[in-house]
Amino acid sequence: MTAMLITEIQQAQLKGFFLSRADRGALMVRILNELKMQRALLGNVPADHFVLMDRLIARVSSAMPEIADMQVAEFNHVLSEFEKLLATLDGISHTATMH
Repeated sequence: MTAMLITEIQQAQLKGFFLSRADRGALMVRILNELKMQRALLGNVPADHFVLMDRLIARVSSAMPEIADMQVAEFNHVLSEFEKLLATLDGISHTATMH
């Protein structure tokens, strides 16, 4: 699932100006859902390690309208950072399930 979302993020960055506000919002919802799923996969990690991730999820949830309205360059930067984060979390969750 994460790999598909990362590909979708990369495609959205290429679309730039042609990505509608609704498409941006829908992509952000999918990113949030993936972050929540990744957090759940890391359930064996102590809860205090999730404080920053929980804050990120809450902040992005509340700021979705502003994120969807960002200029293309800003929005692409946000997508790039989420792409890196999701790839890292996916790697961590795969490592955690192997042990």
